[in-house]
Amino acid sequence: MTDQSSEQGTIRYVRCPSCGTPNLASVGTCPRCGKSLAGNIRPAPSQSAPSVVCSKCRKSLPAGSKFCGYCGAPLPGPPAQAVPQTPQRPQAPAQGCAPAGPVPTPSTPPILTGVPPPATKAAVPAPRPAGPPPANIAPPAAPRAKAPAATPAPIPKSQPAVPVVAIPKVVVSFSEVRPDGSLGKTVNVEKELVIGREDCEVRYPDDALLSPRHASVTFRDGKLRLKDLGSQNGTFIKQRHDTELRPGDVFLLGRELFRFTTQSLEESQSQASPQGTMVMKGAPKLQRGPITAKLEHIQLTGEAIEEFSLGKPETTLGRSNGDLVFKNDPYMSGTHARITAQPGRFILQDLKSTNGIYRRIVGEVELRDGDEFFLGEQRFRVALKTS
Repeated sequence: MTDQSSEQGTIRYVRCPSCGTPNLASVGTCPRCGKSLAGNIRPAPSQSAPSVVCSKCRKSLPAGSKFCGYCGAPLPGPPAQAVPQTPQRPQAPAQGCAPAGPVPTPSTPPILTGVPPPATKAAVPAPRPAGPPPANIAPPAAPRAKAPAATPAPIPKSQPAVPVVAIPKVVVSFSEVRPDGSLGKTVNVEKELVIGREDCEVRYPDDALLSPRHASVTFRDGKLRLKDLGSQNGTFIKQRHDTELRPGDVFLLGRELFRFTTQSLEESQSQASPQGTMVMKGAPKLQRGPITAKLEHIQLTGEAIEEFSLGKPETTLGRSNGDLVFKNDPYMSGTHARITAQPGRFILQDLKSTNGIYRRIVGEVELRDGDEFFLGEQRFRVALKTS
């Protein structure tokens, strides 16, 4: 068998149609039976026909050969033809959003950025048409980075206006009250004022019941205060509401002056016997009994004129009605006041009298707007106004 160079190394044989003997393709007559083989001679393949290379002897063989004609080694099968990819239809953009970049045409498969391709054994590239790409198809634009939104400059907050609070000014004064109830001279209290008969800011030299320096009125720490300066006849303030009586309290009804005193059963029996015998120490103490109280009708000097027992639950005083009646006092109302006994204490009540009840102060008391006080024969009314 001779090599046929026109077959690019492949030796071809044709069988005789008469006897079936394999003969070279270049032989015109079968050497065995002498039949003509002219009709079976195949033209040599074109030089530009596709070929395959033997992996053993590296000879080029026609495409479609199963065995190498030179060394007899099996040749690989025909390569798998690339399956054309089906162009994907572009997804419609969301409503109200414009697509970023040009929309790919059906002839150009869309480029999916960021999505890895499916893993395959051998990636076969799709055949690309010869020639330059069409000029009307622009390459997909790279996604543009979204510019950061501009942060608006903070608007300076204006400082809230501080409201100017006007401090109210308190005007404090007291006025004289005449016997008919009208007001007389008014005195403003801007510092400590002393009321008396002589050597004072407010003087009444003709009032014999006043001490030389009787009482003082001062406005301190936002409060108006009245203080007795150890006067002989005392300083009195009008009672505004029911008040508990304490031993030694002195009060005025009309022109009548009274002093309240108490004594318990234990105190009365702790005194020495008439024979002068003292109670022995260690003797059992007597059980404390009820408190006994009495009311003394006194003079300005403090001397008692008469005494009244307060043994009843209620004792009423007046000019014409009550348990204790004082007919000769024109300044006392018909039913003026009442003393009520309660467990362990006694309460003094004003029965809506015309002139009220005045109680003698001890030390210093606070005065309020509308309060009335008197000393000697002078009566005053307090006024606190805010401007």
